[in-house]
Amino acid sequence: MSRLSGLARWEEAHFRRMRWLAWIVAGTAAVALIGLFALLFKILVQPAPPRSVVISTGPADGAYHAFAMRYRAYLARYGVDLVLKESNGSLENLRRLQERRDGVQVALVQGGLATSADAPGIVTLGSLFYEPVWFFWHGKQPLAYLAQLRGKRVAVGDEGSGARVLALRLLGANGIDGKTMRMDPAGGLEAAAKLESGAVDAAILVNAPEASAVQRLLHAKGVWPIGFKRADAYTRHYPFLEKIVIPAGALDLARNIPVEDLTVVAVTANLLAAEDLHPVIVDLLVEAAREVHGGSSLLNRPGEFPSLRDRDFPPSPDAERNYRGQYSSFLRRYMPFWLSVWVQRFLFFAIPVLAIGIPLLRYLPATYRWGVRRRIYRWYGELKFLELSLQRDSGGAAKGLKHLADIEQRVGALRVPPAYAGEYYTLRIHIGLVRQQLEARLKERGA
Repeated sequence: MSRLSGLARWEEAHFRRMRWLAWIVAGTAAVALIGLFALLFKILVQPAPPRSVVISTGPADGAYHAFAMRYRAYLARYGVDLVLKESNGSLENLRRLQERRDGVQVALVQGGLATSADAPGIVTLGSLFYEPVWFFWHGKQPLAYLAQLRGKRVAVGDEGSGARVLALRLLGANGIDGKTMRMDPAGGLEAAAKLESGAVDAAILVNAPEASAVQRLLHAKGVWPIGFKRADAYTRHYPFLEKIVIPAGALDLARNIPVEDLTVVAVTANLLAAEDLHPVIVDLLVEAAREVHGGSSLLNRPGEFPSLRDRDFPPSPDAERNYRGQYSSFLRRYMPFWLSVWVQRFLFFAIPVLAIGIPLLRYLPATYRWGVRRRIYRWYGELKFLELSLQRDSGGAAKGLKHLADIEQRVGALRVPPAYAGEYYTLRIHIGLVRQQLEARLKERGA
C-alpha cells in the first residue's frame, strides 16, 4: 500500500501545483485586464467636456462678433456656454489664443497674419467665409490703383486688427508707407464715418460684405468701391489671397451695387483653436460653423464653407474626422447632450475592453469547475490501483480495506458545492463497490 500512498501524495502535490497555476493564470488575467482598463482610459477616454469655452471675437459692431453670437446660441442648445471676448481684431485674437490670455481657447482670425511657425500649439477648425479687401475712395472720380494713394489720408484700421496688418502690407507692396501717406488708425464704422465726412480720402477694410461698415460705404454717396485690376498679381505674391469677381448688382439688385463687375482680393476668416481643445467642443464648433456658414452667400456657393482650406495652421485631427463624416451625432438626436457624451465615452471605452475581457472571464468558471471536480476525480485513481493490486495479490485484501477506510475518511471530509453533490455521492457509491470486492475476497480466504 506504500505505492498507493505515494501515488496519493503525488496526486495531491500535483493538484496543489495545478491549483496554484490556475490562480497565477487568473491573477495574471486580472492584472492584464486592469492594466488594459487603465491604458484605454489614459489614451482613449478624454476628460468630460468643459461647461464653458472662451472665444475671442473682434469689435462689437463687426462681423466676427455677430457670427460668434450665433455660435453661442448653437452651443447653448447643448449646455455649453460660449463666452465672447471683444477685441480690436484678428491680431489681438491671435495673440490672446497664442498666450491663452483671459482663458481664450478659440479665436476668429483673418488669414495671412501668421503661420504655425509663428504661433505653435494652434490648430484650425476650418475656414468660414471670404473676407474681401475693400478699397473705398471718396472723391469725384474713382482711382485705379493703390499706388495713387501716395500723399492721401487713408484709414488703415485699428491697432491690433488684421485689417491694418494686411492694408499696410498691400500698401507697402505699392511703395507706400507712413512717410508717403497720412495714416488714420480708424476701422469699421469709425472709418466709414470719416470717409463719408471727408475726414479721410480712402479707407481699406477687410470684412465680409454683410459687415455694417461695408454696407454703409457701399450705399454712401460720393464713395467709390475700387476694384483690384491686378488681382492675379496680388495672389501670386501672396498665396493666402484669393481673387473674387463680384457680379454687377450682386450686393444690391435694386440699386445695382456694384454698378459693374468688381474684382477684389480676399482672405478667409478662420476658426482657430488651442490644440488641446476638447474633441466634443471641436465637434460642436464645427457643427455650429456648418449651420451658420454652410449655405450660400454673396461670395460663395452652398457647401463651400466651412472647409479645411487654411494652409497657415495644421488642421485639428478631431475637425478632420468631422469633415470626413466619421463623427455621428446620432445619440444627440435622442438624448440630452451630456448624457450622450457619457454614453459615447462608455461605448468607446467599454466595447474594446469587453471584447478582450469576456474571453478571459470565461476562463475563470472553467478553472473553478476543474478545481472542484479534480478534488473528486483524483480518488478514482486510488480505487483503480486497489482493484489492480487485489488482482495481483489476493492476500492484500485486509491491507486494502485499511487503506480504503483511510480514503473513505478523507473523502468524507471533502467540502464540495451543492451543484457537484451528484458527482460526490457517485464517488461514495464507487468506494462502497470496491469495499464489497475487498470484503468478498477476504471471506473467500477465510473460507
